[in-house]
Amino acid sequence: MLRYLAVAAIAAFTVNAHAETPVTAKTTEATITLDNGLIRAVIDRTTGQVTSFKQLVDKPMELIAQGQTLYWDANGEPDSPPAGVEVPKKGYYRPPAHAGLAKLANATPEQADVMVEAAPTPAFPFAVEYHFVMKKGLSGLYAYAVLRHPSNQPAATLYQTRFVFRTASDDTVFNYWTVGRGKTIRIPRSNVVSQVTDATFLLSDGSIKTKYLNSVYFAKTPVYGTLGVQPDESHGIWMIEPFGDYHNGGPSRQGQTVHDDVLLRVVQDTHFGSSPVQVAAGEDWRKVYGPFLIYADRAADPNALWDDADRQLLAEKAQWPYRFVTAPEYAKARGSLTGKILLNGQTPQHIQVILSDPDPEVAWTAQAKGYNYWTDILPDGTFAIANVVPGDYTLYVSGADQPQDYVQTGVHVVAGQTATLAPIDWRPEIHGKTLWQLGTFDRTAAEFRNGDAARGYQMFARYPEQFPHDVDFTIGKDDPAADWNYAQWSWYAQSPLWHLRFDAPAQNGIATLTIGVASAQPAHGKLTDVNVTLNGQPIGMIALSKTGTAGYRGGNQDSPYNVVTFTFDAALIRPGNNDLAFGFAEARPFPPASTYAPAGESDDDDARPGLKGPGQVMYDAIRLEVATK
Repeated sequence: MLRYLAVAAIAAFTVNAHAETPVTAKTTEATITLDNGLIRAVIDRTTGQVTSFKQLVDKPMELIAQGQTLYWDANGEPDSPPAGVEVPKKGYYRPPAHAGLAKLANATPEQADVMVEAAPTPAFPFAVEYHFVMKKGLSGLYAYAVLRHPSNQPAATLYQTRFVFRTASDDTVFNYWTVGRGKTIRIPRSNVVSQVTDATFLLSDGSIKTKYLNSVYFAKTPVYGTLGVQPDESHGIWMIEPFGDYHNGGPSRQGQTVHDDVLLRVVQDTHFGSSPVQVAAGEDWRKVYGPFLIYADRAADPNALWDDADRQLLAEKAQWPYRFVTAPEYAKARGSLTGKILLNGQTPQHIQVILSDPDPEVAWTAQAKGYNYWTDILPDGTFAIANVVPGDYTLYVSGADQPQDYVQTGVHVVAGQTATLAPIDWRPEIHGKTLWQLGTFDRTAAEFRNGDAARGYQMFARYPEQFPHDVDFTIGKDDPAADWNYAQWSWYAQSPLWHLRFDAPAQNGIATLTIGVASAQPAHGKLTDVNVTLNGQPIGMIALSKTGTAGYRGGNQDSPYNVVTFTFDAALIRPGNNDLAFGFAEARPFPPASTYAPAGESDDDDARPGLKGPGQVMYDAIRLEVATK
């Protein structure tokens, strides 16, 4: 404890001693150097990349790997490339290097701003502007990017854009990743034996390393980083995001954080089924991604580092939206929205209110061109969303164990004003009396077995041991968290069918089976082929296209969400025991483990579900209702 206090006191004193050190910016023909006494950053003027990021406090330390950089990149392309134009694989793009690419946009004793600009090209029809900003007294560097599709450009798609910090690869500098308090992972350093799938490698110690297992929900993880943990002191480099209104897909958006010696700030991508930005020919589109803070600190141990990073997050939230941004597209004057939600006249629980693009034909999880805002309702049903970019939005109410969202169009937000909506009394559609329900309609399979620990490699390999007789679940008897797997794989242990059994009295009228699907991956072809039968009688097929990569990249949901309903004669429900069965039409037995263990072959990024893996469907919740005659 005394050591902790001593190290913390020394670190705080040293930082405070530099709090009033002015920012300096020195420009040469080759570089721009920013320095505030806490951090020194060197930007290459030809490439626009940060070649040095040195922590100056106490013991000066270089945080970028030798020969590596902190850089911005993107993946995008024209929908129809002009004749003779070769688009790089997956539309990969960095601004072409040339003398003077990076410029010192402004410099005062309070802050300095380095800007990089690049015009559209035939292979990447977006104009790019990105910034690195240093402020006095802050141990870090802000970054943000502006993407513009001018009206003279062809139709195009932007898949991904991000900032990449290549951290020092020496264990004496960095040896742990951290994606949450208590989620500190030793960086694997064993030699790579083979690549087993995209960005996934078999190591000489028999373990697997893959960038996908450190994916997070960005809305729930505003802070993450890479740490150097040593006996005498610890230090960290962090990504801190006060609010990610620029992320595509809103609060359910998942993405990557850290892998190998790489610290990422992904601001737009298509992992887990998130949508790209698609712009039409002649469409003038612009969007600001960021700012966020790249922050360096020192403390006694990882917990103290987290305390400091959380403190800095609160400081960033208090300043957001930032005043230092110079891009005209960045709205500094913003508005607010308030309202109240009732569910069938009662105050609901577990509800999120989401503002997204005004097109109600596109689900909020698929929105990518504009900005998103969200909040949880308070216990009295009220909500308030502040700092909204002025404009028109569609409001979505999601949650409360409801398979469908409430949608309200025409929400208008004005700068400097608070818009108050009339109270909303949400009356979801019902299909009669509920006989039973498995799970909660919350868009995830988290409540089922393995669903709370889905970020693992080849999760399907656990199934034969955990369910040697496959899933056979009885309503009212079995435990969903233990007896219903989070994913139904297209491979089976003994039987191709999952059984969901229930007792019921004789029924008449119309029955409705509602199935929420959190993720779908066809085993073959373009659609899943899960046949659903009741007491041996077919009632429908779950035929869905691929929703994303959750099944083979460690998730319990994708961004796209589907609700499948089957209606049938309630007389099919017989008095007493009933058997509702689910089975892939092309199901096959689990092969021997050796056929899907790492074997050195590499799959394409999105073409197949990992090395020789199965397809799957993840059920969010299943509800059976009957409307009597």
